[in-house]
Formats: sequence, C-alpha cells, structure tokens
Amino acid sequence: MEKKKSYQELLKEYTMTQQKNETKAMEWYVDFFLNGLLQQRKEKQLRDDIDQALDEKDKESFTRLTNELKRLLGR
Repeated sequence: MEKKKSYQELLKEYTMTQQKNETKAMEWYVDFFLNGLLQQRKEKQLRDDIDQALDEKDKESFTRLTNELKRLLGR
C-alpha cells in the first residue's frame, strides 16, 4: 500500500524543486552575461589590433584580423 504524503512533505518537495529551477536559471543567466562580456572584450581587442595593422600598413594581419572579427560577429 502506498503511503500518502502530507501537505508539509508535498510543500517541501515543491519548494526544493523551485529552488533547483531557480538555481539552473541563475546559472544560465550568469553564463549568458559572462559570455557576452568575453565577446565584447574579444571584439574590442580585435578592433584595436586591426587599427594597429592599419597604422603599420600590415595587409596580411589586417585581412586575418578582419576575417576573425567577421566570424566573431557572425557575418
């Protein structure tokens, strides 16, 4: 025979499930935020390196860095 759970047991299970879901959602938001920051940093570094390649008239580096920036931006 199956034991029926009390209201308190059901409430405790529900609360724990909600906490796990909130933790997973928070982890997703943190990953999303940090990945965005990393992409912004990488984009800025590439743009700075492109500017330097232009200043030095380094066509090979300019082309490579520009292609890398395009890939990063999904173009």
